[in-house]
Formats: sequence, structure tokens, C-alpha cells
Amino acid sequence: MNPITERISRHLLRRIRRLAVLDLYQSASNVGLLDINFPFGEMKQGIAWQVSGPAASALAGDTNRARRLVGRALKLAPTTMHDGFVNHVGGEPINRVATGMSGSKVEPKRNGDGVKLAQRKKGRSPTAYPNNFRQLDSPTMFGLLREFLPPPNPLQVAAALLIARAVGENVADLCQLRDVLMRSNPVILLKIPVVGFERQCGVMLEDALIGPFYAELTDIRGDRPLSERFGEARPEMRQRKLVTGSGRNIADLTQQNLKRRLGKVILGDAAPIVIADETSAPARSEVTAAADIVLESKGIDRELIVDLLHLCLGIPTNESLASMKGMALDLSRLGLDDLALAVRPGRTAVTVLNLLATLAEAVDNDQNENDDNMTRKGRSSHPLSASRAKPKTTSIDMILPEVEPSTNAEADKPKLASSETAGEAASSTLHVRSLRVEHLAGYGEARQWALDLKGDLPLWREGVLGWGEMSTKLLLSGPPGTGKTTYAKALCNSLQVPLIVSSVAEWLEYGYLGDVLQRMAAVFKAAREAAPCILFIDEIDTIGSRVRGREKSHDEYWTSLITKLLEMLDGALKSEGVIVVAATNLPQKIDPALVRSGRLEKHVIIPPPDAEALAGILAHHLGADLSAVLASAPDRGASPMERTTTASVKPRTVAETSTNPDLLPKKGRAHV
Repeated sequence: MNPITERISRHLLRRIRRLAVLDLYQSASNVGLLDINFPFGEMKQGIAWQVSGPAASALAGDTNRARRLVGRALKLAPTTMHDGFVNHVGGEPINRVATGMSGSKVEPKRNGDGVKLAQRKKGRSPTAYPNNFRQLDSPTMFGLLREFLPPPNPLQVAAALLIARAVGENVADLCQLRDVLMRSNPVILLKIPVVGFERQCGVMLEDALIGPFYAELTDIRGDRPLSERFGEARPEMRQRKLVTGSGRNIADLTQQNLKRRLGKVILGDAAPIVIADETSAPARSEVTAAADIVLESKGIDRELIVDLLHLCLGIPTNESLASMKGMALDLSRLGLDDLALAVRPGRTAVTVLNLLATLAEAVDNDQNENDDNMTRKGRSSHPLSASRAKPKTTSIDMILPEVEPSTNAEADKPKLASSETAGEAASSTLHVRSLRVEHLAGYGEARQWALDLKGDLPLWREGVLGWGEMSTKLLLSGPPGTGKTTYAKALCNSLQVPLIVSSVAEWLEYGYLGDVLQRMAAVFKAAREAAPCILFIDEIDTIGSRVRGREKSHDEYWTSLITKLLEMLDGALKSEGVIVVAATNLPQKIDPALVRSGRLEKHVIIPPPDAEALAGILAHHLGADLSAVLASAPDRGASPMERTTTASVKPRTVAETSTNPDLLPKKGRAHV
């Protein structure tokens, strides 16, 4: 083994054992075997354990009896430890533990001859025992507890071996690695193509198994942490900020967006930056350019499996190698989760290897079905990685425009029977008239904006008018029920282009930033593919504003959302042919940048309809029945003969009624 690889392996495996000892001591304190002291005043500064008074008295005497009682209290059985890369004699805390960043240690008290003294609480006197039995002291208790250490976690051990191998294969001198890690904002790229490595790397960073501190992870994209944990792993410990990135997630970022995010964290507050990449595709050029050091290694192979079985199960290396002879093993497709399933206590080398071969064969079968899709996406060809990296399906609601029957050819019109009158023919046509902006009332400037766009659209198709010379983005605001969605549907029919309906509430449905950005991008992508079309975004105020008060812990989340939407609206993503109409009930909550020139620059406020607008709305919805309704309206000042004469007047069509204000219902005619 490479000397640097072996040295890093020993270091990481000792940290894994140390964390296991700390967790065991915590479990012992939970059941009353140990007492916890905070010598520096708080837990984050340091913790010291010592045997509790009741345990020291109850476990005094026979060691075997004490062992049984300790195991019963912990509900564990003693484990048989073995030697590997870890020196089990030392390296773990005994009667002192320093946590956090202080680096301080609590030394045990000694007498004049240098002999360690048992730690006792103040005011507690030793209990006299027959036959000169002495109370159980802390070192003895710690020795008993370490007999109940659980077997090493195969995920942690495998990840440590992979990282150590990557360091040994890419670093010629450890001083070089130390110099990089001593910088204020070092960027480290870990390129290890093993499914599950990214998540496990994040977990180990949080638990201080890789670095010398507990870490609070912040993702480059503002997405979920690399560890995929929902809360802080060890909030009681002092933590340092650490910025991480996932190779699977940053693969979706555009070149400009990735450069901007990397530059932001590199030039920001002093914090290490770790990018873990488990994909088989080459690393992004932007990442390799920013990385101070690239640690790249191959995946799982026979050498790693031999070391893993020795460390986790105590199986000698020669026994594992002998069992592998004659076996057709393709371990390169295995992930860390496969190791967790197969490497279990009590299993022999043959059993574990057969299980790994079965899991690898199952992966090969799935690979034949998924390899083409993953290769096109530039992701890892591993099917398990495909299932994790596969984006959530986004359903796009698209409405096609209705064709006006009057635009059909004369031959397509149905022939009327001789008994039909001209008025009846007009009524049959008007009943199927589509909803159009030309027929709407009460929309003010929005109606004229639509008519101007209708005239410009043919010129754009002919190449006479550029898309940037047209007004193609509109913000509608007004109280609920004023017809903002109706306007979008009418605009679809007037322009004779498809309508894609979406809302910010739908984008925020998944919650995680990466999923939200992905759904938003999918909607704009569908609009670009259907261009020319209309993209209607409802409830746009839900995305909020960067200048209004929000909780500090969520600022980055909302800022990322608004920034992404700005990129979509300002034309940077070649959105030519996409007409954007956004609607809101609360325009004051929208970020000012969204309504600047080139984005939602045209803002039209739609008030509740007045009497004239209500008359137009009624005229549209009554259609051919409008003339009959007007004719049947009683005139309180007219005689019965006059009412009869009025009723016999030839009914007018809706087109005549809606274009002549004198024929519309007057104010105060609410009974109409």
C-alpha cells in the first residue's frame, strides 16, 4: 500500500473509532453509568466523563459481574476486537475528552507518586466494602465500556479508504496537502465514482470524521446539505461553516451560473469548500479550474473489499483473497449502500462475496435499461445514481387556441334550411364564439396592449420586427375575481398561440431549492419549445422580494429563487417567442427588479368592473339571448300597447349591441 494512503487511512479510521467511543460514553451517561462534566462551563467548550457514584458502588468487586451489569444496562454484548489500521490500544478518550475548537484536555488528578486518582464528586464519601473491595474507578469503567463498542460502520470505513486512496494517488507530499488546507478558502474536489459517496462524505464532514472539527454544511446552490440530513447532526457541539457541492446537482447549472456561485463562495467568508462528485462523467471545467487540489480515485475493487472485511469483520486478508479466487466479481458498479447490505457481523468471507456478486449482477441487469438515458444527460451510468439524480416529473398545462368558426371557408359552413331566418343563423354562430380580448370589457390598457401585440406578431414571423422591439411581458394586478386568468385565455385565442399555465405555488410545492429551480426551469423550457406561445405565471407575488423583511436563515433561499426568475425573464436564456403574462393580487410584494425594463415592464392594474364594464360582461355571456332579454325588460312608464310594440321590434345581434353603447343596459337596470 502507498505510504501516504496507509497514513491517511490510519488517521481517518482512528477518527471513526474516536467518534464511536464518544457515542458509547454518551449512551453510558444516559443510563447512569457515567457522569458528564463541563470543565469550561458549556458543552461546546469540552466534555469530561467520570464514573458515576452509584455505578462505582454497584459495580465494585468481581470484574465479570461488572461486565454483565454494564452489558445489561447498555443492552449490548461484548465485541471481539481485532487489529487493522487502527491501534486499539490508544487514540480514544479515556477520562478526558476535548470537543469543539478549544483543543483543551481535562487531565486526571494524580497523587504525589504520579498515580492516577479516581474522580469523585464533592461531598461523596467512599463506601466501605468487606474484603477490602474498592469502588470501581473511572479507568476500569472506561475499559469495560470499550468492550461493548459496536462493529465499525462499513459505510464510514469504505468512504475513509476511498478518500485515503484518492489522497495517496494524487498527493506526492503531505506538506502540499497541508499547505492547501491551511488557506482561508481552500477548494477541494473529491472525484470518486461510487454511488452514495457524496451523501456519506457529507455525513462524515458533519461528524468530524474527515476534518478536525464538526461542520455546518452549506450547499453552493442553497440546496439541501450534502449529507441530506434534515436538521443539525450534533447541535450541542461547536461547529464551523463548510461549503459543499454535489457533482450530481451542479451538473444542471449553466456555465455562467456555476461560475457565479463558485466565485461567490470563494470570495466570501473564510470557509473550506469541498465538492464531492460521485458521477462517472468528467468533472466540470469550472470546478477543476477553481479547485486548489483534485483528489480523484477509482471505485470499489477487490483490494478495498479485502481491507473492508478485515477492518469491519476481522477476516484475515489471506482468507478473503483465497475466497475471491475463481469468482467472477465485477465490483466497479457497486455503491456504498451495497456494502451496508452485505458486510454484516457474523458473516464469513464467502457469504459476503457471494452477496456482493449477486448485487453487482442485479446492477448490470438494470444498467442495460438505463445506460442510454443517463449517458445523454452526462450523469453517472450507474442505475442507482440514475434513480437519485432523476428529476421529478413536471406536468405542464397547455391550452390550445380556439378557432373562430367565422374564419372557416364558405364551403365548410353548414347550409341552412329554408325556414331559418337571418337572425337565427346569426344566433347559431354567436353561441360558439370563442373568448377573445376584442370581446372583453373592463381591461383598460391591457386590452390595447393585446391588440398591439396581435398586430406585431405577424411582422415578427416575417422577420420585419425583432422580438426585442416588441412589448411581450405584462404584469396584471388587481383584487381576486377581476378576470386575470380569463384575460390570459382570451389572449391565447386572440393571438392564436398556445397558452402554458403555471404558478409560483406549483414551483414551491417540493420545498427544496434544487427541486424548485428545476421545476421553474422546466416550465420555461417547455415555453421555449412551444414558441411562439404565452406563459401565464399566476401568484407571482408568492416569490417575494429581496428588499422586504424575511428571516435571516432563509434569505439565501429566496434570493436564489428571485435571481433564477430574473435570469429567465431578462432574455439571457434565449426566450424569444415567449410572451410572459404574470398575475398577482399583491403587487407591492414583488421584487422591484422583476418589474424593470426587459422583464415585467408593462404593469396594468385591473380594478373591479364598473357599470359599463359589467354591461359589456353581461353582453358577452348572454350572447344571442341578449336581444331577447332586452326586449322582455318591462318599461314601467310605458302603456301595455307600447310594451307590445317594443317587444315586436326586430332583435339585434350581439355584435350590434356590444358596439353601440346606447343599446347597452343603463345604470340602475340591475334587474337585467
